[in-house]
Amino acid sequence: MQLEVSAGGVLFKDDEVLLVKNPSEVWTFPKGLIEEGESPEEAAVREVKEETGVLGKIVTPLGSVEYYYTREGQRIKKKVYYYLMKYVEGEPKPSWEVLDARFFPKHQVLNLLKYKGDIYIFKKALFSPDFTKDL
Repeated sequence: MQLEVSAGGVLFKDDEVLLVKNPSEVWTFPKGLIEEGESPEEAAVREVKEETGVLGKIVTPLGSVEYYYTREGQRIKKKVYYYLMKYVEGEPKPSWEVLDARFFPKHQVLNLLKYKGDIYIFKKALFSPDFTKDL
C-alpha cells in the first residue's frame, strides 16, 4: 500500500474561513503533498497559496487526519497535517487544481463540509486556545 503525506490549512480572515471546491465538487480545506526536503509547515503555507492565491501565516498545529482512497485500482493511505492559519494577504482565486476558492462566514462552514476529517479539524480549530488569542 502506498502512503501519501500532505499538509494544509484552516485559514481565517476575521470571521471567514477559506475553502476550496475539489474536483469531486466537495468543499474542503486547501492541502497538498509535502515535497522532498520540505517541512509540513512549509508545505501547508505553500499549498494554501498555490491552490487559492491567499497567503496565510501559521498560528498553531491542529493535528492530522488519516484516510484511505483508491486511485487507478491501488489503495492509498493518506495522512494530512493541518494548521490553524491567519490571513496575511491575497484574494481567493482557484488554481488549476481546484474548481473554486472562496471565503465563507465561519457559521456556514460546518454545513458545507462533507468529509469527517474536515469536520473534526474544523472543530479543533474553533476550540483551539490560540483561536481567539491569535486570530
